[in-house]
Amino acid sequence: MEELVVVGEINGRLAISGGSDLISKLGLGTYSKVHKTYILDIAELAYVMFKNLACVKDCEETLDLKKLFAKYSRSKYDWIKFTVLTDLRNRGRRTRSGFSQNTLIYEWGNKKMMVFVTEENSPITANELVEWVKTSLSKGYQPVIAVVDAHGDVTYYTMHTLRIEDIAGVLSK
Repeated sequence: MEELVVVGEINGRLAISGGSDLISKLGLGTYSKVHKTYILDIAELAYVMFKNLACVKDCEETLDLKKLFAKYSRSKYDWIKFTVLTDLRNRGRRTRSGFSQNTLIYEWGNKKMMVFVTEENSPITANELVEWVKTSLSKGYQPVIAVVDAHGDVTYYTMHTLRIEDIAGVLSK
């Protein structure tokens, strides 16, 4: 089994030593030429651990999922992001961490998808959603919302933009 070592944190992500072939094959993280190491989101590293693809350590001990999240989780989205990443990868999508703490990205056929990860009963403002949809579309991604319920089940919603003119045209017919 591969051995991955957490050697530091860079901008809220984990710097990893070892396992570069595995990480590259899985399409996770990004390689930093400056730091000469792979940089993974905690959800990505948790996925590798969950699938028993590598043994993960840091300078103090061998980590399991509980220890990984207890030591390195910096966002309320980390666990649900891991849940959605695992669900999408189980569905055959080569998902990886996105551009913000609660997004994932993947390509499916010729489509590029950006997934906004949230929990059931967590308030989201209309402005927050509109801005995220605009950002997603401006980067060439189809926006998708993933809602994780209390049981860990994930429901996906594809987002579209509509203009009042488009709706008025349909309604007047």
